[in-house]
Amino acid sequence: MSDESKPAKPASLGEMAEDASGFGLSDLRLTRDLVLRPGAVQDAYDAHGSSAGGRYPRPMRYYIALNGVWFLAIALMGGYETMLSASSLDIYAMWGGGSGKERAEFMADFEQWLSLLSLPLMTLFVAGPLFWAISRWSPLDWRHDLNQTVTFLNAWTLYQIPFSVLLLVWPREMAPWSILAMLVAAIAAYVAIGSGRWWRTTGGAVGKAVLLCLLILALLIPATLVSGFLALQGAIYAP
Repeated sequence: MSDESKPAKPASLGEMAEDASGFGLSDLRLTRDLVLRPGAVQDAYDAHGSSAGGRYPRPMRYYIALNGVWFLAIALMGGYETMLSASSLDIYAMWGGGSGKERAEFMADFEQWLSLLSLPLMTLFVAGPLFWAISRWSPLDWRHDLNQTVTFLNAWTLYQIPFSVLLLVWPREMAPWSILAMLVAAIAAYVAIGSGRWWRTTGGAVGKAVLLCLLILALLIPATLVSGFLALQGAIYAP
């Protein structure tokens, strides 16, 4: 029987999930293990390279997919408008009047541009300096350090999701705690993944985690300002 006449193999559940959401079984396995045994995740990447011997997706692909699923969830829950509404800053009154757009149209455009720009700009501003810091603490080569950096970003993003859901549901109540939640998630990701790699004693874990949080705070300020500024320009000048 020729290849052309053979019946097509039915798609597996994992393949259908990946086609529908960008998440397959390997992504779900990585999500589970980043929560339950994050150290084993990095052990697999260290031992078998960026595909972890086929057990997990490549760290950067998972990072993009995870953020894509998260942005979809944000859109289904009302978008950034719910978080922007919690701010006392009236963006339209300050910058939208000269755009020639009604408030609703301007804010929708601003939200769309912010959604488009926030991920690549945050990654650009944060990932490079984090890689530099992690490579100072890691005994491995730069390829392993790169995988470790992106795995840290994956865990950090994943650990923030429960709070982010609360922020979308109760934006005014949760907004004052957002920076603290972000830093707690960063510390949790650092301690969980970095044991035996980036720190070996409790004092080392605490000291380096504090330094990492200070670095992240310093990086998030320009990243937030630049993404907000560019989103405003898009909302003002784009048709």
